Amino acid sequence: MSLALLFGCSSKKSEGKDANNTNNETQVKNLLVGDQILKDDLGLIVHVVGPYLLTKQGQDNNDKVVFKVYDLDDLSFLGNVGLRGRQGPNTFYGVNYSGQFYENDGDYIIWVNDPPKFRISAINITQSLKKKETVIERYIQHDPELDFMNALFVVDLVNLAGNQPGFHLGSNIKPLNIYKDGELSSYGDYPLVTNSDKFPEWNGGRNFNSVRLIMKPDESRFAVGMLHYDRLDILDKEGELINSNRDVENYKTYDVNDIYYSDMAMKEGVKFYYVGAYATNDLLFTLYYDVKRVEYEGIYPTIIRVFDWDGNLKHELNCPDHLWNISVDEENGYLYGGSYTQEKLMRYNIKGYL
Repeated sequence: MSLALLFGCSSKKSEGKDANNTNNETQVKNLLVGDQILKDDLGLIVHVVGPYLLTKQGQDNNDKVVFKVYDLDDLSFLGNVGLRGRQGPNTFYGVNYSGQFYENDGDYIIWVNDPPKFRISAINITQSLKKKETVIERYIQHDPELDFMNALFVVDLVNLAGNQPGFHLGSNIKPLNIYKDGELSSYGDYPLVTNSDKFPEWNGGRNFNSVRLIMKPDESRFAVGMLHYDRLDILDKEGELINSNRDVENYKTYDVNDIYYSDMAMKEGVKFYYVGAYATNDLLFTLYYDVKRVEYEGIYPTIIRVFDWDGNLKHELNCPDHLWNISVDEENGYLYGGSYTQEKLMRYNIKGYL
């Protein structure tokens, strides 16, 4: 049975400032029809950046290119941007682009985090294409102890906001971490896991507590979609909770014995919920599954949950393909996605949902 049949449109429970919101504007899921694009490009992830479509290339590609860039209107190839490498200010050893970009006098600049080099760089895509070399406007170095290895965003030009993977003791205690004026503050919360004190290796759950963090383009709000809980939180720029959207039927907390075997191997019944996200100033698009971890490895259709920035569920879209990343072209009404198997890039018409 497909997920389209398994997931009904259920009522939602909200907490925070909008606790009384019943999300009665929610629409039933609709089937998306897509076309495969760029069949010769096996890019891992697709990104809409102004007039461009970027595809992130794998680390093992022979030419060491980071992004291939296409014209968003006709998908014609425009050039390559970024080179992988350990040395040099204009090379990238690791690439983590979370969708943040801005426009300046007709130039489009993206913020790319390079976790192994502990820096986030502003790459001018427009000038890089013109000059046929990587043009970096500026970069911000971040301390390794901040553990900013996951999604990372620049706020007010100089501050940083990100999620931590939990590599360091005392990190990833909360899902949103803001580094401002030389001080790190953490916001939000993870659900309590009972009996975790019986597992010394639990370490505060910093390896189990995984989220998909995304920032509203105007930098005013953050969304935290939880991987192992049917829960999406909206926080403001100061970390204050605005809304917590939780499925009444699916949201539950864990006992540590539901998560791990005695050897700390994760159990098969642990579920995946929010796997990816993309933000516009009006809407938040999320990849939602509600499947067991072992089942996620198979080929599943994708539910795309669309929220407004108050945390209200607006649409549930049924995508027949198993996607693991998405990006949205608001102007032309298309959603782009990369397949879980990394075998194809897709484009879907979503004009009726914007």
